[in-house]
Amino acid sequence: MNIATLKVYGDQAAVADVRDGLPSEPESDWKKGDTSPTGRTRIDHGFYATLGTDADPDALMRQVRAYLHECQARGITFDVAPIQAELRLAFAPAAPAQGASTLDFTLADLSLLLEMGIALSISS
Repeated sequence: MNIATLKVYGDQAAVADVRDGLPSEPESDWKKGDTSPTGRTRIDHGFYATLGTDADPDALMRQVRAYLHECQARGITFDVAPIQAELRLAFAPAAPAQGASTLDFTLADLSLLLEMGIALSISS
């Protein structure tokens, strides 16, 4: 299964403001001083929100685009100093008989990420 998650972190007030405007509720969150799953102390506030899940990479990308466009329509942006965001895409490699799995980003996708101030992380 492929999954797209938005990690948002930074200043408490900025994180709370963005969280209130999201099209969905975050799945998990943390506060400054909390312990992360790796055992480190968190230095900021933040949350994770799932943008989409699908076995088909193209369907996942459609979900990501729709979510980000909804955020943009709501005036949500991450290009200000007290907050940062990272789009995390995790995808399962295709079975050997199926060939390679691909996640295709259009120039418009990359431009939207840049405009909104969102970093990109892809893992398999």
